[in-house]
Amino acid sequence: MDASVARTGAVTIFLGVLAVAGLSVVHNAQQLDKAGKIVMSAGNPQYAELATKYQAELKRYGVEMEIRTDTGGFATLRALTDNNSGITAGFIKGGLIGSLQGRLATEKAKGRHTEYTQLRSLGRLFHEPVWVFTRGDLPINSLRDLERKKIMVGTREGGSRRIATQLLRANEITSENTTFINDELSADAAPLKNGQADAAILVLAADSDKIQSLLQVDDIRLMDFTREVEAYVNRFPALTRVILRTGSVDFNPLVPSADITLLSTSVGIAVRPSMEPALVSLLTHAIVKNPKSGFDKNGDPVLFYKPGEFPTPNDPELQVAEDARQVYKSGELPFALGIMAPVTRRLGVPFSYTSYASNHAAKLVLLIPVLALMLPLARGIPALYAWFVRRRMLYWYNQLKALERNLDAGGARFDPAGLQAEFDRIDSHVRAIRLPSFFSHELYNLRSHIELMRQRLARRAFPASA
Repeated sequence: MDASVARTGAVTIFLGVLAVAGLSVVHNAQQLDKAGKIVMSAGNPQYAELATKYQAELKRYGVEMEIRTDTGGFATLRALTDNNSGITAGFIKGGLIGSLQGRLATEKAKGRHTEYTQLRSLGRLFHEPVWVFTRGDLPINSLRDLERKKIMVGTREGGSRRIATQLLRANEITSENTTFINDELSADAAPLKNGQADAAILVLAADSDKIQSLLQVDDIRLMDFTREVEAYVNRFPALTRVILRTGSVDFNPLVPSADITLLSTSVGIAVRPSMEPALVSLLTHAIVKNPKSGFDKNGDPVLFYKPGEFPTPNDPELQVAEDARQVYKSGELPFALGIMAPVTRRLGVPFSYTSYASNHAAKLVLLIPVLALMLPLARGIPALYAWFVRRRMLYWYNQLKALERNLDAGGARFDPAGLQAEFDRIDSHVRAIRLPSFFSHELYNLRSHIELMRQRLARRAFPASA
């Protein structure tokens, strides 16, 4: 019996702990706002293509992703820090946040930098070189040579414009000594060819349609950063060096006709610091499992692509979310989340419950040592249970003992009829007691003692008959 009761007690304690944990999950999960949904800003077709892959991956785990293509560039940063925008994640050009600090940044920009660095990164995804296209008849060998020229730096809301103007300011080229055109170069390079502009700066992936077209346009040149590339890389942490090798675009005619060194940024994904850890883990997992392809839509290798280089948790501008680092390190989702999310999705359970349970799984694991300590204590449960059962009979034993003292006292206090009525009362109550079978012998012992006292009363009340 003792072992059985101990097991029952241990199971009861364990189920009680699980019940408390379950109630905590239900109560707190209901407080989560918009859990199970990510709103992603993807401002150009390549970003949107990757976001669509993430969307399909997240759906397997019960997470909905809404893709917004109407917001991009600097507007994405503003949306991520605006509680009313609804956007919770977005693609960010490398160098965009870095351009808001240092002596080249305005005081207003420095204030924004403090705000934007509160965002968290989920890593970097692929290269986006800085392309400086110029008119073919201009001898442009450095950004300094663009002074007093007409430069297309990109739209005001685009991410390219801020990166371009920062590089120009580093060479003391500003809107005061040079004409900045707030527009993007078209794929046919018409503004350069007709003289509307002398140069254009773009920050786009090498396999984008616009860059692929511009690399084939005659009568324009691509500026080479070879002489100063190391200085730029040392000064601007978000920049790296890539080399466009001779003939890497085309062999006949040979494009480019010589190696050209370019500066390159890398695209990252930023999220709000308040994003649920489970969503951070799942989105990071989708990023890791769906890297940008090394081949373009025509099946040709993408320029500057190196297998295994991206995605990477190395971000020079934003702090990488801790939950994202764990996914990069292991390559897998947290154990509890990976197990629960697909199951709860199939069962139709809202993701908020999965999220809360996953986020607090570590705390639930801490209950194991507590249970280990409680199991030895559970061995005292049988004795405690037996005491509660016997306590019910102990009351009637005390009643019987009081009657026995009256019986033994005799004298004027002796009342056979009254004593007989009390014995009958006690016997009727005892017969109504319901006990587990294991304690039946103790109940029968009590009834035997009642009968014994009745016999003594009968011998005392009617001695001649005895």
